[in-house]
Amino acid sequence: MTWNFERVAGPFKGRTGGLAWDGAGMLFSAVGEERVMRFDPKTGKADEFRRYTGRVNGLAIAADGTVYGAQEGGRRIVRFLKDGSTASAPDLLDGRHHNQPTDVIVDGRGRVWFTDPYNAQPPYGPPVYPMLEHASVLRLDPGGAGGGKLTRITHDTCGPRALLLSPDERTLFVADGDMERGDMCQLFAYPLAADGGAGPGKSLIAFAPMERGIEGMCLESQANIIACAGWKKAGLGPLIHVISPAGTILESHPAPGDMPMRCAFGDSGFDSLYVTAADGCLYRAKATGRRGLKR
Repeated sequence: MTWNFERVAGPFKGRTGGLAWDGAGMLFSAVGEERVMRFDPKTGKADEFRRYTGRVNGLAIAADGTVYGAQEGGRRIVRFLKDGSTASAPDLLDGRHHNQPTDVIVDGRGRVWFTDPYNAQPPYGPPVYPMLEHASVLRLDPGGAGGGKLTRITHDTCGPRALLLSPDERTLFVADGDMERGDMCQLFAYPLAADGGAGPGKSLIAFAPMERGIEGMCLESQANIIACAGWKKAGLGPLIHVISPAGTILESHPAPGDMPMRCAFGDSGFDSLYVTAADGCLYRAKATGRRGLKR
């Protein structure tokens, strides 16, 4: 089945990034404009949800409705509270500031997982706090007087860009490698213990040299991974892949824009796929033949 994408919002200044369906509308980040927008499929309009976001990219919504953002410019995870204010999460890992988060998810226990790579665009302010010697997946366990504790989850990643939990939350999928930094791009799967600790990672897909790897992922109802990857510079071009949990690419569809960034299912039937891209637009494909997984 051909996926026919239509542009439903944009273009905005710079790339569009993270996506999160709030039950009636699609939140998406206009990273360069430092805004989070909300597209309403009933009206067809995109309105401002938050401004001055500090280059928030990845977005996630917890079970209680709290919206989390991965703030690249401020080197932290933030919470957009219902009263319109913003609160920051702890940003110290073993006493040191972490790097620049790009993607964020929330599990069934309310724990916040995020990728913490180095980005081409530096954070705000003078370089007072050096970057860590590693680029890893980190997990925030909320609670306590300090607001929560950060734990390093991966020890073999070079630049994680996106992450995803399996439906039973026993496997963590990590898209690793930033082609623009010269990394080798791979998709890893990590078995998770009951306490959230990760076992050794297994490489499911290794992309060819100069091939842009996965930048964003979401789950569909059959537990397959929908992934944004590729670019016009090299390889097979910008694509949306359907990948089995074992790492087999089942289908590939042309992406609506170069360098697709993030993807998420939405709309009333949860069968429309939304995609953001480096051209600053929000795209939607209706009736894809696949349906998103509702946790």
